[in-house]
Amino acid sequence: MRGAGFFVAVSGLIAVGCGGGVNVSANEDNVCSEIAEVACHNLYQCCAEGEIERYLGVSEPRTEPQCREDLVRRCDRLTLTLKDSIEAGRVRFDKELMNTCLDTIVAPGDTCGMIVVEQPWKEACMESAWVGTVELTGSCLFAHDCAGAPDNFCAPNQKCTAKPTAGFPCGTGCASAYYCGTNGTCQPKAAVGAPCLAAGQCQKDLFCDIPAGTFMGTCAAKLPGGSACRSDEGCTSDTCVPGKCMGTNVDCYSDTNCSGRCANNGAFCTTSSNCSLGTCSVGGNSCTSQASCVAGGGDTCVFPVLCLPGDCVGDPVCTNQTASVDYCQAVTTPLSPLPVL
Repeated sequence: MRGAGFFVAVSGLIAVGCGGGVNVSANEDNVCSEIAEVACHNLYQCCAEGEIERYLGVSEPRTEPQCREDLVRRCDRLTLTLKDSIEAGRVRFDKELMNTCLDTIVAPGDTCGMIVVEQPWKEACMESAWVGTVELTGSCLFAHDCAGAPDNFCAPNQKCTAKPTAGFPCGTGCASAYYCGTNGTCQPKAAVGAPCLAAGQCQKDLFCDIPAGTFMGTCAAKLPGGSACRSDEGCTSDTCVPGKCMGTNVDCYSDTNCSGRCANNGAFCTTSSNCSLGTCSVGGNSCTSQASCVAGGGDTCVFPVLCLPGDCVGDPVCTNQTASVDYCQAVTTPLSPLPVL
């Protein structure tokens, strides 16, 4: 079962520490104490007292054993429904997955921050360690009880039910291989080359490639680093670093993103009056706008230096996404195997 919503670790648990030396050995009975062991070890290795207190939600110093006690209590409350499901056999606990995730969360020795292409725990903690076992039509109490989630869910009648597929009303949402069409029924997600209006209409790992100035696109594979791109969605890294606007340091995808510039020196402008003083063509008076000249009779304000519209220049390319990981600050990443702490 993929963990969404409930199985998302708060940033504090994953964003602390100069770990190493923690012997992780989690099972369904001690998982909360193991989570607390990792979190508190990291906190007291790397973080300032004020950061520790803010994470724990207290206003006075805590010792590391007190930190573990606080987090175990919090975790016990938040995993109550999971424990009930495990005891009833509706959920099984994957200790190998949990231990791999916790081992990965412990920051490298003597390292409180790093620059990485991807967060080191991303792959290890992608799946939930709590796996639903109730098959379709079986009795359930909670969403995490059903096998095959998210395509199966616990319906209001407390039976595990499949989400709708092709041709059925969207209802509570379509199965993952389908999207909700304009007619209110689930439609299969499109393959490469098929027409699309939005990314959600394309199959997994595809995006809807919509040319500029149009509304209809085609489903296409996401592009590797170094490929030309028009949007973040078109890159495997989900980051398209575009060309630079002429005369500015602003990223752009089209001319409308760019500021105007004076023809003589490239200075920022919105109108030609920002670049030079004009002269009325008939009266010869100085002017800053057409309203400054005599209305009628062809009298216009003429500017010797024009404000030119911005141009988006450069060759947009997809690049590898990098992240600055500070183990004591707000680094937030979904960690499905962990409860919200």
